[in-house]
Amino acid sequence: MASPSMVSAVTTSPSTGSEPEAPCGDPQLAAVTAERKRKRKESNRLSAQRSRARKQQQLDDLTKQVTALRARNGAMAAAAYDVERRCAAVQVENALLQAMNLELDERLQSLAELIRSMEDATMYHQPQLLDANMYNYYY
Repeated sequence: MASPSMVSAVTTSPSTGSEPEAPCGDPQLAAVTAERKRKRKESNRLSAQRSRARKQQQLDDLTKQVTALRARNGAMAAAAYDVERRCAAVQVENALLQAMNLELDERLQSLAELIRSMEDATMYHQPQLLDANMYNYYY
């Protein structure tokens, strides 16, 4: 069977649960255990510091991205407003041109009717051309 001193060397410490506890009287083993614990704490502290730095960098990157997207959104909104304003102006101009087109079309039809009526009138009232043989005064 194992002696009681060997059993105490195998038991785990309550703080970490994975390191063997140093025997009561061995200062060298206690120093090694303390050094391991100090190194682990330092490693954890550095790891946490790197993690915080990564998170801060991600936050800074996202903040820059938000700023850039807001600026882009503002520029696009201004461009959309300008396009809407120009579209409204073109619609007004288009309506004016359509009205002018209707007016000119009516005038054209009126002038075409006037020409037809003038042509009809000249056909019925055309003077007769005299035949030179019919009135032969000089022969």
